[in-house]
Amino acid sequence: MAPVLDRAIAEAVLRDVVAACDPAARVREALVEPGIAARLAGRRRLGIAIGKAALAMARGAGEVAEGIAVLPAGGGGELPAGWRLMAATHPVPDDRSVAAGEALRALVRCAGDGDVVLALLSGGASALAELPVTRLDELVATVRQVMAAGAPIDEINAVRGALSQIKAGRLALASAAPVVTLAVSDVIGDSLAVIGSGPTVGPWLASPGIAVDDGAAATWQRARAVLQRLGIAEPAALAVEPPHRQVTRTDQAAVIAPMASAAHAAVRSLTARGLTPHLIEAPMAGDVSEVADRLAAHAGAPVVAWGEPTVRVPAMHGAGGRAQQLALLLAHRLRGSSRGAFLVGTDGIDGPPPPGRPSPAGAWVDGATWDAIAAAGIDPAAALAACDAGTALAAAGALVVTGPTGINHADLLLLG
Repeated sequence: MAPVLDRAIAEAVLRDVVAACDPAARVREALVEPGIAARLAGRRRLGIAIGKAALAMARGAGEVAEGIAVLPAGGGGELPAGWRLMAATHPVPDDRSVAAGEALRALVRCAGDGDVVLALLSGGASALAELPVTRLDELVATVRQVMAAGAPIDEINAVRGALSQIKAGRLALASAAPVVTLAVSDVIGDSLAVIGSGPTVGPWLASPGIAVDDGAAATWQRARAVLQRLGIAEPAALAVEPPHRQVTRTDQAAVIAPMASAAHAAVRSLTARGLTPHLIEAPMAGDVSEVADRLAAHAGAPVVAWGEPTVRVPAMHGAGGRAQQLALLLAHRLRGSSRGAFLVGTDGIDGPPPPGRPSPAGAWVDGATWDAIAAAGIDPAAALAACDAGTALAAAGALVVTGPTGINHADLLLLG
Protein backbone atom coordinates (compact mmCIF):
# COMPACT_ATOMS: atom_id res chain seq x y z
CA MET A 1 0.00 0.00 0.00
CA ALA A 2 1.37 3.41 -0.97
CA PRO A 3 2.00 5.82 1.92
CA VAL A 4 -0.66 8.42 2.58
CA LEU A 5 2.05 11.04 2.70
CA ASP A 6 4.91 11.32 0.21
CA ARG A 7 7.91 13.61 -0.04
CA ALA A 8 6.41 15.90 -2.68
CA ILE A 9 3.30 16.54 -0.57
CA ALA A 10 5.41 17.10 2.56
CA GLU A 11 7.62 19.67 0.85
CA ALA A 12 4.54 21.45 -0.55
CA VAL A 13 3.08 21.57 2.96
CA LEU A 14 6.27 23.16 4.25
CA ARG A 15 5.99 25.88 1.60
CA ASP A 16 2.42 26.54 2.72
CA VAL A 17 3.56 26.69 6.35
CA VAL A 18 6.25 29.27 5.59
CA ALA A 19 3.73 31.46 3.76
CA ALA A 20 1.11 31.14 6.52
CA CYS A 21 3.56 32.04 9.30
CA ASP A 22 4.92 35.21 7.66
CA PRO A 23 6.39 37.25 10.56
CA ALA A 24 5.89 40.56 8.75
CA ALA A 25 2.14 40.00 8.63
CA ARG A 26 2.06 39.05 12.32
CA VAL A 27 3.86 42.30 13.25
CA ARG A 28 1.55 44.44 11.13
CA GLU A 29 -1.48 42.84 12.77
CA ALA A 30 -0.06 43.40 16.27
CA LEU A 31 0.74 47.07 15.69
CA VAL A 32 -2.92 47.94 15.09
CA GLU A 33 -4.19 46.19 18.21
CA PRO A 34 -5.61 48.94 20.46
CA GLY A 35 -3.36 48.40 23.48
CA ILE A 36 -0.14 48.33 21.48
CA ALA A 37 -1.19 51.11 19.11
CA ALA A 38 -1.97 53.37 22.08
CA ARG A 39 1.46 52.71 23.63
CA LEU A 40 3.21 53.67 20.40
CA ALA A 41 1.06 56.67 19.49
CA GLY A 42 2.71 60.09 19.53
CA ARG A 43 6.18 58.82 20.39
CA ARG A 44 9.37 58.79 18.35
CA ARG A 45 9.90 55.14 17.51
CA LEU A 46 13.21 53.31 17.79
CA GLY A 47 13.42 49.71 16.63
CA ILE A 48 15.46 46.64 17.43
CA ALA A 49 14.89 43.32 15.66
CA ILE A 50 16.93 40.26 16.61
CA GLY A 51 16.65 36.72 15.32
CA LYS A 52 16.13 34.56 12.28
CA ALA A 53 12.91 36.44 11.48
CA ALA A 54 14.44 39.89 12.13
CA LEU A 55 14.35 41.00 8.50
CA ALA A 56 10.69 40.13 8.02
CA MET A 57 9.68 41.55 11.40
CA ALA A 58 11.45 44.85 10.70
CA ARG A 59 9.65 45.03 7.36
CA GLY A 60 6.37 44.48 9.15
CA ALA A 61 7.18 47.26 11.61
CA GLY A 62 7.82 49.79 8.87
CA GLU A 63 9.69 53.07 9.19
CA VAL A 64 11.43 54.01 12.45
CA ALA A 65 13.50 57.00 13.52
CA GLU A 66 16.40 54.63 14.03
CA GLY A 67 16.58 50.87 14.12
CA ILE A 68 18.92 47.88 14.02
CA ALA A 69 18.01 44.46 12.63
CA VAL A 70 20.38 41.63 13.60
CA LEU A 71 20.09 38.41 11.61
CA PRO A 72 22.28 35.44 10.73
CA ALA A 73 25.22 36.05 8.41
CA GLY A 74 24.35 35.30 4.81
CA GLY A 75 20.87 36.78 5.05
CA GLY A 76 19.81 40.26 4.02
CA GLY A 77 17.52 42.39 1.93
CA GLU A 78 15.80 45.73 1.78
CA LEU A 79 14.64 47.36 5.01
CA PRO A 80 12.21 50.23 5.68
CA ALA A 81 13.54 53.73 6.29
CA GLY A 82 15.54 54.18 9.48
CA TRP A 83 16.64 50.56 9.82
CA ARG A 84 20.16 49.26 9.34
CA LEU A 85 21.29 45.68 9.08
CA MET A 86 23.87 43.84 11.18
CA ALA A 87 24.92 40.24 10.56
CA ALA A 88 26.09 37.88 13.30
CA THR A 89 26.46 34.16 13.89
CA HIS A 90 24.19 31.37 15.05
CA PRO A 91 24.12 29.06 16.98
CA VAL A 92 27.44 30.15 18.55
CA PRO A 93 28.05 33.88 19.18
CA ASP A 94 31.26 35.48 17.96
CA ASP A 95 32.77 38.98 17.80
CA ARG A 96 30.03 40.06 15.39
CA SER A 97 27.43 39.06 17.97
CA VAL A 98 29.22 41.21 20.54
CA ALA A 99 29.35 44.13 18.11
CA ALA A 100 25.61 43.74 17.59
CA GLY A 101 25.01 43.64 21.34
CA GLU A 102 27.02 46.82 21.84
CA ALA A 103 25.15 48.58 19.03
CA LEU A 104 21.74 47.56 20.38
CA ARG A 105 22.56 48.76 23.88
CA ALA A 106 23.90 52.05 22.54
CA LEU A 107 20.70 52.55 20.56
CA VAL A 108 18.30 51.95 23.46
CA ARG A 109 20.42 54.15 25.71
CA CYS A 110 19.66 57.01 23.33
CA ALA A 111 15.92 56.64 23.91
CA GLY A 112 14.36 59.50 25.87
CA ASP A 113 11.15 59.92 27.84
CA GLY A 114 9.20 60.87 24.72
CA ASP A 115 10.37 57.85 22.74
CA VAL A 116 9.35 54.22 22.57
CA VAL A 117 11.51 51.20 21.73
CA LEU A 118 9.86 48.55 19.58
CA ALA A 119 11.66 45.24 20.22
CA LEU A 120 11.05 42.41 17.74
CA LEU A 121 12.36 39.03 18.87
CA SER A 122 12.54 35.64 17.19
CA GLY A 123 14.48 32.40 17.45
CA GLY A 124 18.24 32.68 17.31
CA ALA A 125 18.34 36.00 19.13
CA SER A 126 20.30 34.50 22.03
CA ALA A 127 23.38 33.91 19.88
CA LEU A 128 23.01 36.75 17.39
CA ALA A 129 23.36 39.56 19.94
CA GLU A 130 25.56 39.18 22.98
CA LEU A 131 27.46 41.29 25.49
CA PRO A 132 29.05 38.92 28.00
CA VAL A 133 29.83 39.67 31.62
CA THR A 134 32.81 37.36 31.18
CA ARG A 135 35.12 36.48 28.28
CA LEU A 136 33.18 35.44 25.19
CA ASP A 137 35.05 32.15 24.91
CA GLU A 138 34.16 31.30 28.51
CA LEU A 139 30.48 32.06 27.90
CA VAL A 140 30.50 29.94 24.72
CA ALA A 141 32.22 27.02 26.45
CA THR A 142 29.79 27.08 29.37
CA VAL A 143 26.68 27.26 27.18
CA ARG A 144 28.01 24.48 24.95
CA GLN A 145 28.41 22.22 27.98
CA VAL A 146 24.85 22.94 29.09
CA MET A 147 23.53 22.20 25.59
CA ALA A 148 25.59 19.00 25.25
CA ALA A 149 24.15 17.79 28.56
CA GLY A 150 20.69 17.82 26.97
CA ALA A 151 19.32 20.66 29.10
CA PRO A 152 15.98 22.15 27.97
CA ILE A 153 15.99 25.57 26.34
CA ASP A 154 14.71 27.39 29.43
CA GLU A 155 17.73 26.18 31.41
CA ILE A 156 20.14 26.98 28.57
CA ASN A 157 18.77 30.50 28.34
CA ALA A 158 18.84 30.96 32.11
CA VAL A 159 22.60 30.41 31.97
CA ARG A 160 22.90 32.72 28.97
CA GLY A 161 20.92 35.38 30.83
CA ALA A 162 23.15 35.29 33.90
CA LEU A 163 26.29 35.59 31.77
CA SER A 164 25.06 38.51 29.66
CA GLN A 165 24.79 42.27 30.05
CA ILE A 166 21.79 42.49 27.69
CA LYS A 167 19.70 39.36 28.33
CA ALA A 168 17.13 38.63 31.06
CA GLY A 169 15.64 42.12 30.69
CA ARG A 170 18.88 44.06 30.92
CA LEU A 171 18.56 45.56 27.45
CA ALA A 172 15.20 47.08 28.42
CA LEU A 173 16.69 48.45 31.63
CA ALA A 174 19.22 50.39 29.54
CA SER A 175 16.34 52.41 28.06
CA ALA A 176 14.71 55.40 29.72
CA ALA A 177 11.81 54.96 27.30
CA PRO A 178 9.14 52.27 27.51
CA VAL A 179 9.78 49.12 25.50
CA VAL A 180 7.11 47.27 23.51
CA THR A 181 8.23 43.71 22.76
CA LEU A 182 6.65 41.54 20.06
CA ALA A 183 7.94 37.99 19.89
CA VAL A 184 7.68 35.08 17.48
CA SER A 185 8.06 31.99 19.63
CA ASP A 186 10.44 29.11 19.04
CA VAL A 187 10.26 27.71 22.58
CA ILE A 188 7.90 25.26 24.22
CA GLY A 189 5.49 27.14 26.45
CA ASP A 190 5.95 30.44 24.55
CA SER A 191 7.60 32.08 27.56
CA LEU A 192 8.64 35.64 26.77
CA ALA A 193 11.49 35.29 29.25
CA VAL A 194 12.91 32.36 27.27
CA ILE A 195 12.48 33.59 23.68
CA GLY A 196 15.88 34.99 22.72
CA SER A 197 16.81 34.83 26.43
CA GLY A 198 14.38 37.69 27.07
CA PRO A 199 16.57 40.78 26.48
CA THR A 200 13.62 43.13 27.01
CA VAL A 201 11.54 40.99 29.36
CA GLY A 202 11.53 41.14 33.14
CA PRO A 203 9.32 40.83 36.23
CA TRP A 204 8.13 44.44 35.82
CA LEU A 205 5.86 43.36 32.96
CA ALA A 206 3.45 41.84 35.48
CA SER A 207 3.29 45.08 37.51
CA PRO A 208 3.40 48.11 35.19
CA GLY A 209 4.06 51.36 37.00
CA ILE A 210 4.88 49.60 40.28
CA ALA A 211 8.36 49.22 41.77
CA VAL A 212 9.54 45.59 41.59
CA ASP A 213 12.82 43.70 41.87
CA ASP A 214 14.72 43.76 38.58
CA GLY A 215 15.16 39.96 38.62
CA ALA A 216 18.95 39.87 38.23
CA ALA A 217 19.48 37.92 41.45
CA ALA A 218 16.76 35.42 40.52
CA THR A 219 18.39 34.84 37.12
CA TRP A 220 21.76 34.32 38.83
CA GLN A 221 20.28 31.82 41.28
CA ARG A 222 18.58 29.85 38.49
CA ALA A 223 21.75 29.70 36.39
CA ARG A 224 23.86 28.48 39.31
CA ALA A 225 21.29 25.80 40.12
CA VAL A 226 21.37 24.56 36.50
CA LEU A 227 25.17 24.41 36.40
CA GLN A 228 25.35 22.64 39.76
CA ARG A 229 22.75 20.07 38.73
CA LEU A 230 24.67 19.30 35.54
CA GLY A 231 28.06 19.23 37.26
CA ILE A 232 29.43 22.09 35.15
CA ALA A 233 32.00 24.46 36.63
CA GLU A 234 30.69 27.95 37.30
CA PRO A 235 32.46 30.83 35.54
CA ALA A 236 34.10 33.28 37.92
CA ALA A 237 31.57 35.91 36.82
CA LEU A 238 28.89 34.02 38.75
CA ALA A 239 30.81 34.02 42.04
CA VAL A 240 28.94 36.99 43.52
CA GLU A 241 25.16 37.40 43.66
CA PRO A 242 23.95 40.58 41.91
CA PRO A 243 22.34 43.22 44.12
CA HIS A 244 18.57 43.46 44.37
CA ARG A 245 17.38 46.64 42.63
CA GLN A 246 13.90 48.12 42.45
CA VAL A 247 12.71 49.31 39.04
CA THR A 248 9.49 50.93 37.86
CA ARG A 249 8.60 50.51 34.20
CA THR A 250 5.60 50.63 31.88
CA ASP A 251 6.78 48.19 29.22
CA GLN A 252 4.50 45.84 27.28
CA ALA A 253 5.19 42.48 25.66
CA ALA A 254 3.26 39.92 23.64
CA VAL A 255 3.84 36.68 21.77
CA ILE A 256 2.39 37.35 18.33
CA ALA A 257 3.03 33.88 16.88
CA PRO A 258 3.08 30.85 19.22
CA MET A 259 5.50 27.98 18.72
CA ALA A 260 2.68 25.72 17.52
CA SER A 261 1.82 28.08 14.65
CA ALA A 262 3.66 25.98 12.05
CA ALA A 263 1.94 22.77 13.13
CA HIS A 264 -1.51 24.34 12.87
CA ALA A 265 -0.63 25.71 9.43
CA ALA A 266 0.49 22.22 8.38
CA VAL A 267 -2.85 20.77 9.47
CA ARG A 268 -4.67 23.33 7.33
CA SER A 269 -2.45 22.57 4.35
CA LEU A 270 -2.91 18.80 4.59
CA THR A 271 -6.65 19.21 5.01
CA ALA A 272 -6.80 21.39 1.90
CA ARG A 273 -5.13 18.52 0.03
CA GLY A 274 -7.88 16.11 1.00
CA LEU A 275 -6.06 14.41 3.87
CA THR A 276 -7.35 14.09 7.44
CA PRO A 277 -4.37 14.79 9.69
CA HIS A 278 -4.14 14.19 13.41
CA LEU A 279 -2.39 16.95 15.35
CA ILE A 280 -0.48 15.91 18.45
CA GLU A 281 -1.18 18.94 20.63
CA ALA A 282 1.55 18.27 23.20
CA PRO A 283 4.99 19.32 21.92
CA MET A 284 7.71 16.82 21.15
CA ALA A 285 9.97 17.07 24.18
CA GLY A 286 12.41 14.96 26.14
CA ASP A 287 14.98 12.47 24.89
CA VAL A 288 14.93 12.20 21.10
CA SER A 289 14.96 8.38 21.13
CA GLU A 290 11.91 8.25 23.40
CA VAL A 291 10.17 10.79 21.16
CA ALA A 292 10.85 8.52 18.16
CA ASP A 293 9.27 5.57 19.98
CA ARG A 294 6.12 7.54 20.77
CA LEU A 295 5.78 8.87 17.24
CA ALA A 296 6.31 5.50 15.55
CA ALA A 297 3.48 4.05 17.64
CA HIS A 298 0.96 6.29 15.85
CA ALA A 299 -0.82 4.64 12.94
CA GLY A 300 -3.63 5.54 10.58
CA ALA A 301 -4.19 9.18 9.64
CA PRO A 302 -1.19 11.41 8.87
CA VAL A 303 0.31 12.78 12.07
CA VAL A 304 1.46 16.37 12.58
CA ALA A 305 3.74 17.09 15.53
CA TRP A 306 5.97 19.94 16.66
CA GLY A 307 8.52 20.72 19.33
CA GLU A 308 12.17 20.37 20.27
CA PRO A 309 13.40 16.98 21.51
CA THR A 310 16.72 16.94 23.31
CA VAL A 311 19.84 15.26 21.94
CA ARG A 312 22.85 14.37 24.06
CA VAL A 313 25.81 15.11 21.83
CA PRO A 314 29.08 13.20 22.42
CA ALA A 315 32.36 15.10 22.55
CA MET A 316 33.36 13.60 19.21
CA HIS A 317 30.38 13.88 16.90
CA GLY A 318 29.54 14.09 13.23
CA ALA A 319 27.23 16.27 11.16
CA GLY A 320 23.54 16.81 11.70
CA GLY A 321 20.97 18.48 13.89
CA ARG A 322 18.05 17.58 16.10
CA ALA A 323 15.60 17.01 13.22
CA GLN A 324 18.07 14.81 11.34
CA GLN A 325 18.76 12.72 14.44
CA LEU A 326 15.04 12.15 14.95
CA ALA A 327 14.59 11.38 11.25
CA LEU A 328 17.27 8.69 11.35
CA LEU A 329 15.73 7.17 14.48
CA LEU A 330 12.38 7.04 12.68
CA ALA A 331 14.02 5.50 9.61
CA HIS A 332 14.99 2.58 11.84
CA ARG A 333 11.53 2.28 13.34
CA LEU A 334 9.79 2.54 9.94
CA ARG A 335 12.18 0.11 8.24
CA GLY A 336 10.37 -2.20 5.83
CA SER A 337 7.03 -0.40 6.17
CA SER A 338 5.12 1.71 3.64
CA ARG A 339 5.24 4.74 5.92
CA GLY A 340 7.22 7.95 5.60
CA ALA A 341 8.26 10.81 7.87
CA PHE A 342 9.24 14.41 7.16
CA LEU A 343 11.31 16.15 9.86
CA VAL A 344 12.48 19.75 9.44
CA GLY A 345 13.55 22.74 11.43
CA THR A 346 11.03 25.36 10.32
CA ASP A 347 13.78 27.97 10.03
CA GLY A 348 15.34 25.90 7.24
CA ILE A 349 18.54 25.20 9.17
CA ASP A 350 18.97 22.09 11.31
CA GLY A 351 22.22 22.14 13.24
CA PRO A 352 25.63 23.63 12.41
CA PRO A 353 26.55 23.93 8.71
CA PRO A 354 28.09 20.65 7.50
CA PRO A 355 31.47 20.90 5.75
CA GLY A 356 31.29 20.89 1.99
CA ARG A 357 27.51 20.89 1.51
CA PRO A 358 24.52 23.17 2.11
CA SER A 359 22.86 23.32 5.51
CA PRO A 360 19.85 20.98 5.48
CA ALA A 361 16.49 21.82 7.00
CA GLY A 362 15.95 18.17 7.90
CA ALA A 363 15.08 14.98 6.05
CA TRP A 364 12.45 12.74 4.48
CA VAL A 365 12.73 9.08 5.49
CA ASP A 366 10.63 6.03 4.70
CA GLY A 367 10.70 2.26 5.01
CA ALA A 368 13.64 1.96 2.60
CA THR A 369 15.92 4.68 4.01
CA TRP A 370 17.71 2.62 6.67
CA ASP A 371 18.77 -0.07 4.21
CA ALA A 372 19.67 2.54 1.57
CA ILE A 373 22.14 4.07 4.03
CA ALA A 374 23.69 0.66 4.69
CA ALA A 375 23.88 -0.02 0.94
CA ALA A 376 25.84 3.22 0.56
CA GLY A 377 28.50 1.82 2.89
CA ILE A 378 27.52 3.64 6.09
CA ASP A 379 26.46 1.94 9.30
CA PRO A 380 23.28 3.84 10.29
CA ALA A 381 23.37 2.57 13.87
CA ALA A 382 26.92 3.86 14.29
CA ALA A 383 25.86 7.18 12.76
CA LEU A 384 23.11 7.49 15.37
CA ALA A 385 25.53 6.81 18.21
CA ALA A 386 27.97 9.42 16.87
CA CYS A 387 25.25 12.03 16.17
CA ASP A 388 26.29 11.82 12.52
CA ALA A 389 22.78 11.52 11.12
CA GLY A 390 23.48 14.15 8.47
CA THR A 391 26.21 12.09 6.83
CA ALA A 392 24.06 8.95 6.85
CA LEU A 393 20.96 10.66 5.48
CA ALA A 394 22.97 12.45 2.78
CA ALA A 395 24.22 9.08 1.54
CA ALA A 396 20.62 7.96 0.99
CA GLY A 397 19.52 11.21 -0.67
CA ALA A 398 17.16 11.85 2.23
CA LEU A 399 18.19 15.37 3.24
CA VAL A 400 15.82 18.28 2.63
CA VAL A 401 17.49 21.60 1.76
CA THR A 402 15.37 24.76 1.71
CA GLY A 403 17.69 27.57 2.73
CA PRO A 404 16.60 30.02 5.45
CA THR A 405 12.80 30.28 5.51
CA GLY A 406 12.42 33.50 7.51
CA ILE A 407 10.24 31.78 10.13
CA ASN A 408 11.24 29.86 13.24
CA HIS A 409 8.68 27.71 15.05
CA ALA A 410 10.93 24.84 16.14
CA ASP A 411 10.79 21.43 14.45
CA LEU A 412 7.88 20.13 12.39
CA LEU A 413 7.01 16.47 11.85
CA LEU A 414 4.69 14.97 9.25
CA LEU A 415 4.26 11.21 9.58
CA GLY A 416 2.12 9.13 7.24
